[in-house]
Amino acid sequence: MKLLAKYFRKVVMILLLPPLIYGILVIFGGIIPVNKNSARTGSVSIYLVQNGSHTDIVVPIASKTINWENIILPEHFPSEVKNARYYSFGWGDREFYRTTPYWEDLTFKTAFSALFLNTPSAVHIRRLENIDSEKIISLNIKKEEYRKLSEYILKHLEFQKDRKLVPLDFNYSDNDVFYDSRSTFHAFRTCNSWVNSALKYSGLRSCLWTPFAWPIFWQYS
Repeated sequence: MKLLAKYFRKVVMILLLPPLIYGILVIFGGIIPVNKNSARTGSVSIYLVQNGSHTDIVVPIASKTINWENIILPEHFPSEVKNARYYSFGWGDREFYRTTPYWEDLTFKTAFSALFLNTPSAVHIRRLENIDSEKIISLNIKKEEYRKLSEYILKHLEFQKDRKLVPLDFNYSDNDVFYDSRSTFHAFRTCNSWVNSALKYSGLRSCLWTPFAWPIFWQYS
């Protein structure tokens, strides 16, 4: 019985230790700020929007820094919208995007693969006329910060040899498009850590690391 109890304690420790370590990293990574002295007085307006579990970066379609329609071509979207003003960029597990347009579509296999395996990813772009979200942060950033942010997004897109993008074969609506990404998705690189890394790379206030949406928004509360 003592031997059985010893092995049982080891099994419990093996099972509990990884999530415990992950939880500690989440707490400390989320509360430690990076670029905490960055100003919010620039001439370019961008937005962070989230639905509770996923964060997107919303940017103007055209500015002096970059015209996204020269890269994310209007004909890549299923329909034409003349009054679009913004592109919303999100990133995540490609198969999750493909098979889970709604949370009720989530399967154990998809969730397990996304969390515990190193899986292919995709960039999701939505075309917006207005920004409609209950959870939104508006940031006025400098041109150099926006240039770095654009650079970060571009380096995660999978371009062809002719420097063009090829849309993936699925959409959620007439106003969105998916592209392959050069990065891989796993438990330490999630949709939210991608956004957090984008802010960090651009010199904007962010967390040391976070896989969740709320620490990013907490930095700007």
